[in-house]
Amino acid sequence: MSLLRPVQIGPHRLPNNLFVAPMAGVTDRPFRVLCKQLGAGYAVSEMVTSKRELWDSLKTSRRADHAGESAPIAVQIAGVDPAEMAEAAVYNIRRGAQIIDINMGCPAKKVCHRWAGSALMQDEVLAVAIVEAVVRACAPHGVPVTLKMRTGWCRSAKNAPRIAAAAESAGVAMLTVHGRTREQGYGGEAEHDTVAAIKAAVRVPVVANGDITTAAEAERVLRTTGVDAVMIGRAAQGRPWIFGEIAHHLEH
Repeated sequence: MSLLRPVQIGPHRLPNNLFVAPMAGVTDRPFRVLCKQLGAGYAVSEMVTSKRELWDSLKTSRRADHAGESAPIAVQIAGVDPAEMAEAAVYNIRRGAQIIDINMGCPAKKVCHRWAGSALMQDEVLAVAIVEAVVRACAPHGVPVTLKMRTGWCRSAKNAPRIAAAAESAGVAMLTVHGRTREQGYGGEAEHDTVAAIKAAVRVPVVANGDITTAAEAERVLRTTGVDAVMIGRAAQGRPWIFGEIAHHLEH
């Protein structure tokens, strides 16, 4: 059976399981459209802040513009306050978002020092409260919520499996895991054993992210972890046709 297969996120059936990772300053609308045209089945926007006072800024207004983008339109939001995150979710739904993704994976210092992004993994109670608030806000609109995170804050605190289980119970429709801790940043090698453990423990689709740079590596990760999809970030920079290459390899 082909490893290239569709993925279901709530009411949305994605054409394949090759996803574009959200990267600030990289995955703008033209880049997402290009990746989809060249074989990606799904792309998530650059992260949009939950701070209301920044919504009218040029940067945020551009990130919230989805004109001409093919469905489903997925928007990633970042923040630390459950109420603000819920409000940001509704704001983006009104701007056209059909899927809301919660950022608990960004390792950037300017994000983490505000306790957003992967820093949230240090406070599981707050992390789950944010997921619950966003799911609750999106439910009346019929919009599914997804979560992107890392394996944990540091090597001694790989708590992604616990957060994944709690997020599934809270109602998320899909989980994406970058196979590094925040402490690693983008250094060292990504490990997907943690991702495989999460896939074995939950029922919602699980996506593996990190160091998937070739068609052979995409195949290896899909086969060894059992995940539903792979997400590619840095390897697509300057090479958006990587999705078509991987799709051809998986199909044939």
